[in-house]
Amino acid sequence: MAAAAILLLAACTKSLATRFDDFVNDVEKNCASYSEDDWNKANEQFEKMVKEFDNNKSSYTEEEQKQIRDAIAKYYALVTKSGISSVVDSINEFFEQFPSFIEDLGTFFKELFKSPSGE
Repeated sequence: MAAAAILLLAACTKSLATRFDDFVNDVEKNCASYSEDDWNKANEQFEKMVKEFDNNKSSYTEEEQKQIRDAIAKYYALVTKSGISSVVDSINEFFEQFPSFIEDLGTFFKELFKSPSGE
């Protein structure tokens, strides 16, 4: 019981950026064996973290925001690669609820793929 409490406390003290990274790395490591139900559970957890980020975005540094956006992009790629259409549809529907977040991701991707010469 004490061990569970310590693990819970440790999880609560991790930054959101670290929790995103840990979550996405865990999904990446295990997604080859995910069932549709596993993906749905992962999406639920992912959506909670995205909502937490969206509700508190101004409290994160630029570096933390970039780290979180990187994790979100990586997760989205994993979901898309899964090929389970209901899971992909679910995550797309979720993102439609956050138009400003989608705009931020669009800006992020433009910056990510901008050529070094600024073109």
